[in-house]
Amino acid sequence: MDDLGLLVSLAVFGVGVVLLAAAGIWFRLRAIANRKAWNGGTLPLALTGLVFAGIGLVLIYLNYQPGS
Repeated sequence: MDDLGLLVSLAVFGVGVVLLAAAGIWFRLRAIANRKAWNGGTLPLALTGLVFAGIGLVLIYLNYQPGS
């Protein structure tokens, strides 16, 4: 399979997007519950999601080969 690197890159990016979405949902739930929204798991999820999404974007850029 020639495109294994691209598939792994897309998976890493997808994990980052899922973590960012989870951080957003967690933020809203804590805000609705009238707690400090950035405490708890919100900040670690958001930072981890940003790292994974950023690494995924770089890997996609490096592995993408148009026309193949």
